[in-house]
Amino acid sequence: MNDWRPISDKAFTELFDAQYAELDQEQKSIFDVVRVPFWKASIRRSEMMGDESVFVVAQKDNWVLYFDDVEYGFNMSAVDVTGKILQRGGDQCTLKEAVAKWFA
Repeated sequence: MNDWRPISDKAFTELFDAQYAELDQEQKSIFDVVRVPFWKASIRRSEMMGDESVFVVAQKDNWVLYFDDVEYGFNMSAVDVTGKILQRGGDQCTLKEAVAKWFA
């Protein structure tokens, strides 16, 4: 039986705040340039599962950094004009790892 439940807004905010606090000042400066108020993008893992939502935390043009609560990590992807993730990732990066990987 699958006990997975989507992360709540409150739980995600707490997770993000804790991981943001782990960034050093240089990483915060880099990240804050692309940081956006959280918004939910749709993601399709399979036809059977249908569309789900992920939290977007940063955006530059049509690229977003989002938190995938199934993989339980941050991933980068392009999005279309409707806010749909075009290429789902499988990374399980912390915010600190994601900033180092994609914004350094």
